[in-house]
Amino acid sequence: MKSLEKISVTLVAISALAVVSARASSAAELEAVGQKVAASKTVEAPAVAVKLVKKAAKEDKEQVALAALTAGLRAHPASLPTLLTAVIKAAPDSTDALVTAALELVPESAATIVRVASESNPAKAEAALAAAVKRVPAMKVTMEREMAATRSRRVVASVAPAPAALTPSGPVIQTPRPTAPPPKPVTAYGGFDPGRP
Repeated sequence: MKSLEKISVTLVAISALAVVSARASSAAELEAVGQKVAASKTVEAPAVAVKLVKKAAKEDKEQVALAALTAGLRAHPASLPTLLTAVIKAAPDSTDALVTAALELVPESAATIVRVASESNPAKAEAALAAAVKRVPAMKVTMEREMAATRSRRVVASVAPAPAALTPSGPVIQTPRPTAPPPKPVTAYGGFDPGRP
């Protein structure tokens, strides 16, 4: 019985050690992801982040996306709209966490973050707005206006008529304009206009 306890305790200790070492390598990998995105040029940062997120395993996708976004925003704060759009599209299930991370790093850009999140992942737009309002309540009205503008752009884009609807009866036939006689010349001298009645 004692040997069975020793074996079970040993197995638990080994499995705990394996989990800790797996997390340590995962932390090192996340650090490497952050360094790759930070070392890239501002223009290339979104593409590098997307490549890293897509290469990640399904269960690690959110952590890799968060590491890429935070490192990218710290190194290249001007790339906020393109970087956030790229990462949200690469990991759409992590939109809430990505919005929260972006709000922690650049809370003054809350309206931009809400706009980008709602354009990139319309299904999570309300959750992004709620997270932003919770984080930066002073900008609530501005963010709600930005969300309304984004919704109206989406509605207008989806309602635009198809080109076939413009010509339902076949090809468009244009009739030529009739040619009119040229206008009569007018002189600038008062009283000397022979064509004037």
